[in-house]
Amino acid sequence: MSSIFRNFIVFPAILIFSSAVFAQTALSPLQRLNEMSRAKDQLSYEYTFVQFNPTSADTLRYQHVNLKGKSYAQLLNLEGTKQEIILRDDLISYFHPNYQSFTIQGKQIVDHLPNVMATDFNQLARYYDFVDLGRNRIADRVVQAIRILPKDNFRYQYVVFVDEENHLLLGSDMLDRDGNLLERFRVVTLYVGEELNPLSDYLNNIRRPAPMLSIRGDSNQPLGWRAGWVPEGFKLINRNVESDNNDRIESSLYSDGLFFFTLYVSDELLPNMQENVWKQGSYTIYSETINNKEVTLIGQLPLSTAKRIIKDIIFNK
Repeated sequence: MSSIFRNFIVFPAILIFSSAVFAQTALSPLQRLNEMSRAKDQLSYEYTFVQFNPTSADTLRYQHVNLKGKSYAQLLNLEGTKQEIILRDDLISYFHPNYQSFTIQGKQIVDHLPNVMATDFNQLARYYDFVDLGRNRIADRVVQAIRILPKDNFRYQYVVFVDEENHLLLGSDMLDRDGNLLERFRVVTLYVGEELNPLSDYLNNIRRPAPMLSIRGDSNQPLGWRAGWVPEGFKLINRNVESDNNDRIESSLYSDGLFFFTLYVSDELLPNMQENVWKQGSYTIYSETINNKEVTLIGQLPLSTAKRIIKDIIFNK
């Protein structure tokens, strides 16, 4: 683990608050999280943030403008080769000097940003508890810390830090069940105001690459298997079958609204390999040979959960 994590210190916020700020603290954790979701879409703001995981740290700038009910956004890395992602007209365009630019459909940029920025917390409340951890301080601003704690032992947890004044997310920690850090998001500088509105002109003048044609397989083909068990709250988002010559790969994407995982089933690729495990940041990659099939799970889940999901897969007779 890098010295960035070892040297991270949480400073208690010991400040004198106005009566208006005291009134804001009366919000329940769920109410505050819902205010966070609204603020992210309705405000015009810019922040520089650092995204950490156990193997890397990236510095990025995110700008968002709400103008006449339309959202515009830009995500830009601030180190190394320039990479830019822009949002306008419910289309997200990716620009990288070493790769062909492309556009996909989407209502918000999710790359490099915490999962909690794209979550329906009212739905999530069935499977998670929201615990008020009190005040803290991030980017020289007072925040309220909230723990998003699963009601079972099958998934990870979050601690989020929400600005008391404008309700924007200023920090988050994704933790495993033992409290070990998997990912960290920290805002370093923040600006909120309509002075950012000219960003919409800049984004409108960018020549956007044409939207990508769908390259996905057939979602109507029947799968030769189904998941016999997934943690409560996880639902099938989409399924897919791709065929290339004699190779056939079947996949299903699941989500509980906060975490995602995908199951892949294909012909046996490694006949001598009974199982294989990789960890990449918050992602678990677990593969096992079952019924002469190579079954792989990729997602933000504990290894024990991934193993149970795969072992409970039911194959068609």
